[in-house]
Amino acid sequence: MADALLFVAAAAFTALYRFAEASMDMRLQSAAVNVTFHAASQTMVIDSSTARLLELVRARNGKSLLSLFACRTAGGQHLLRQSLLAPPVQLEEIQARQCAVEELLQNEPLFFQLQSLLPQLADLDALLGRLTLTPRGDGTADWCKIAVRTALRLRSALAALPSLADALPASEGLLADARGLLSQNRFRELHEELDRVLEDSSFRLRGSMGHLALMYAVKKNASALLDVARQTWSESMDAIHNLHRRLAVKYPELNLRLEYTEKRGWYLSHARSSTVPCEFFHTSAKGSSGRLASTTRELNSENFKLRQAEAEILKRSVEVLATLLHELRSEAALLHRASQATAVLDLVAAFAGYALEANCVRPEMQESQDAPLAIQAGRHPLLDRLGDFEPVDFFVDGKCHFQLITGHNGGGKTTYLATMAQLVILAHVGCFVPANYAAFRLVPSLFTRMGTSDSIEASASSFLVEMQEASYILKSLTSQSLVLVDELGRGTSHADGLAICCAVCERLMHLRVYTLFATHFFEICGVLAARAGFRSMHLEILEEPHQEGARRRFCVQRVESLQALAEKAAEHYGLKAAAQLLPEALLERSKTMATQVHACLGRLGRGAEERSSRTRRNLTGRMHTLQQLRLLASSSLSPEARREVLRQLQTAVC
Repeated sequence: MADALLFVAAAAFTALYRFAEASMDMRLQSAAVNVTFHAASQTMVIDSSTARLLELVRARNGKSLLSLFACRTAGGQHLLRQSLLAPPVQLEEIQARQCAVEELLQNEPLFFQLQSLLPQLADLDALLGRLTLTPRGDGTADWCKIAVRTALRLRSALAALPSLADALPASEGLLADARGLLSQNRFRELHEELDRVLEDSSFRLRGSMGHLALMYAVKKNASALLDVARQTWSESMDAIHNLHRRLAVKYPELNLRLEYTEKRGWYLSHARSSTVPCEFFHTSAKGSSGRLASTTRELNSENFKLRQAEAEILKRSVEVLATLLHELRSEAALLHRASQATAVLDLVAAFAGYALEANCVRPEMQESQDAPLAIQAGRHPLLDRLGDFEPVDFFVDGKCHFQLITGHNGGGKTTYLATMAQLVILAHVGCFVPANYAAFRLVPSLFTRMGTSDSIEASASSFLVEMQEASYILKSLTSQSLVLVDELGRGTSHADGLAICCAVCERLMHLRVYTLFATHFFEICGVLAARAGFRSMHLEILEEPHQEGARRRFCVQRVESLQALAEKAAEHYGLKAAAQLLPEALLERSKTMATQVHACLGRLGRGAEERSSRTRRNLTGRMHTLQQLRLLASSSLSPEARREVLRQLQTAVC
């Protein structure tokens, strides 16, 4: 099976590799490509619907879980996104990240030093990706520009690696491993090679200053043809600046400025005027600044000369850098390892920053299948920032693996489930969790069924979508999965929805899957209460006296008796929720009708009970008569005596 997975993964990668080469008209240097295989069993299974509902990387309203962490590098941000969508389930990897976070929390100077050093590394992954690409023929000006920029940014990143390595402790663990990797002399040697060829420059690689840095990226006297091209470029630049000064003197009322963009080149920016000079053309509005952008024939001519000179400069610069770029490609494996190490450092630093801000604790992680999911005073990671979320407790283990959660509309059932799911994910990515105490077993797959939504594209109603999601969960789960279901079966009739819910609950209980099942079907408790592993929980909002008036508090209670649950079911939660929106008259009418419906259902229930009792009595009598007949058939009574017994039985039955 493992060989088959490797074969399929290799075939898919090869197809992607060839497609990238064909679509970009580039050649990928295989020696500079780092390929690793990660089996799906090494990460938690989270489907796209669950990721969307839990707002892992994309927010529906407000912030997502991804936005809680401040990564300093693009590699760290990519690793964070990957970890949230596919959290690791290898205990060793999770605990290594936790130890690194704890070490940063205990050493705050190191934490703040990392915050200042990590941004200097730029996006190593993107730089290495550009390093692997080479054109099939002669490189275009754009590709040459990318190659020179890559060399300049790699030099800056390599210069920051020794400082980052020196800041890390030389103990044991993830931070020490990163120090050992980043402190290798090969990085210093590569930086020295780049420094020998590239000019010292502190220019940002954007705008006109970045353009100037590209033209003078390679040191003087590295190539005679490069020096000639630079001389031509410099003369054209002088001509452009002289033209600008001359026009500025000629038209002082226009407040002329000389500006540059990659697409347009050098152009004149000037104030709006009732009459634009006749020598200006291609005049257009310059964004929302209120100014105009124009050019002249002389300026266009010099721009053309500049582009010719720039193309020659970039071409000759790449020729000088060719040997060095080849040497960098030969060390791509080492550079990729450095990129991964810095991404992990950025990730654990972001986790440490969140733990400091949100007052988190390190969760205990266990591999045992019967280990509990235990959280004391857990807080919803996103709502916790609002300051009005009431902490809640969770405890799920083998003795109470199925928990049915009831409560009124708007009572927090969905939030309760989402809190559990998000805390489980945070624990698996190696982050500390917002709680007073937390302990988790490893969860290889997380399944949720929340919300209501139809699918117009698939011609599926909201109920059909519910059934599709429930079917997917039942087919995909294992005994170690965590299942969170919110109000299954509400898209159809009460009887059908209740029947489906009962069947699904029985299946989940049979598999002994850790399950939190929120519902308004109180009848399920009566059906499943006697089963092993079942626990009934009730959520409600209690109003408590406060200095500024009544204060609402979120409360989770375990319901011990069916009588107590029946009393809660009779509190008309739907009417209480509707009272905030419906008109008073309509609400009163609804209460009256609710009372009548409950009375009618009560009479029907009592009538059904009487009919059932009568049927049971009749059935008992008939069984007794049948037993008497069997005894009579095997008895030694005379015919006259048997006829007398039969007459008595006939009288009793009739």
